[in-house]
Amino acid sequence: MTPPIHRIDVPDVFAASFGDHDAAGRAWLAALPRLAADLLDRWDLCPAGPTTHGMASLVLPVTGADGTPAVLKLQQVREETEGAPLSLRTCSWPA
Repeated sequence: MTPPIHRIDVPDVFAASFGDHDAAGRAWLAALPRLAADLLDRWDLCPAGPTTHGMASLVLPVTGADGTPAVLKLQQVREETEGAPLSLRTCSWPA
């Protein structure tokens, strides 16, 4: 069976915030819908609500294959953001 193809919309406001960045930022933004779809498929996640964003990342509410709610955060790796994955991985979240 072919896995579903997920269409991820990048909010215009978020895309505009990358307008003043360098070529690498623009390339990352252009590749973002495909990156999101690839990660959703790889990790067997399903979108579970509208895409939101902060100043530097796109945030997708998702559910895992077992129905567990989660969030997929996509952020361009830059000097000031390179530690974000480690900090999220080591956080303790209240139950």
